[in-house]
Amino acid sequence: MPASILETTIDITLGNFFAVISTLVGFTCCLLAVFLFAVPSARRLPNRLLAVFLVLTAIELSAWLWVTPGNAGEWLNALRLALGKLQMPIFFGFFVATCYSDFRPRWRDTLHLVPFMVALAMTLPGSQVPFASGSTALHLTELESHVFWIASHVQYYAYMVAVIMVLVQFRRLFHAHHSGDRSEVLTWLTQLAAVSLFAHTLILVRNVLLFTSATDVVLALQVIGILLALAITSWIALKSLLQPHLFRDVDRRLIALTGGADQVHQKAEVPSPQLERLHAFMDADEPYLDPGLTLASLSAQVAMTPRDLSELLNRSLGVHFFDFINGYRIEKAQHLLLAEPRQSVLQILYAVGFNSKSSFNTAFKKHSGVTPSAFRAQQPAAPGPYAKAPQAFDF
Repeated sequence: MPASILETTIDITLGNFFAVISTLVGFTCCLLAVFLFAVPSARRLPNRLLAVFLVLTAIELSAWLWVTPGNAGEWLNALRLALGKLQMPIFFGFFVATCYSDFRPRWRDTLHLVPFMVALAMTLPGSQVPFASGSTALHLTELESHVFWIASHVQYYAYMVAVIMVLVQFRRLFHAHHSGDRSEVLTWLTQLAAVSLFAHTLILVRNVLLFTSATDVVLALQVIGILLALAITSWIALKSLLQPHLFRDVDRRLIALTGGADQVHQKAEVPSPQLERLHAFMDADEPYLDPGLTLASLSAQVAMTPRDLSELLNRSLGVHFFDFINGYRIEKAQHLLLAEPRQSVLQILYAVGFNSKSSFNTAFKKHSGVTPSAFRAQQPAAPGPYAKAPQAFDF
């Protein structure tokens, strides 16, 4: 078989391969988007934002099916390119809406449409924005094409920095207002951000290599990229279908209740009646043994609002809710380590409300200065009955 015919056959085969995979990805995205729009849920906003993002992804990948050198400069492809600039604003909005149940779009959020409008003005046929003389198939000069390409990657990484900042803030708030040591929503969103960064960085490397002679590497990255898109889409679909309980909210209004880690709080010299009642309830009912205890659930049990309870802990004890609950858990664990020598550390950490050994060891060493095993070895005898622990505990 002549080399030219063989190369043509390979090109057709690869083209069919990319078209088939793109079709699968697009179909999965659209099917999941329909599900997210249709399913009854209290979390309509994040579901719809994710659905829109998936539809935009399907539109972008549809280029493998219909865009050719002959129609690349038509208005439909220009619209496809411009819609790609909406992906990251929608993606960022999904992260914010997932973390914070009180998030609602505001008029200022329309500024996120600016990249879309600029891209639409640059790529529509007719040279609506003639930045320079000359044109390509997309009515852009070579310089404008490079600016368009660079701006796309800059936009992506700028939004990813914003996404990471949201996740860091959410983690801080979650630990301040939930006694559990692990947030499923934080894990899911962190994984999603990580795979997105990996996939886009792969695309960036491929695009840079297009300017070199490494055609084999570019082709390999192209194949890996399209397969990765299929894998990520399938993973999101499985997450949404198999783990509908995934999302847990932290109301952003609670930000005002939590200062930074280095903020100094003044402890009340005379305990207030509310604080005494709280300590009495903690000693008698031991609600901290529940690993899912939250600020809202504890405040309901002591007949206080979440805001009042948080302010009481901050002003009177100088601690966040997370540290307050862990203080009780560690005191209880210290008692059990000495009173129940036959119980393992693992049994005790679960008994006092922790979910993992690593978080228990970290909290134990933070509050007592030693590990649980070292604490047990240092104490020659079991302590007396467990009572009034928090009054003697230095938060």
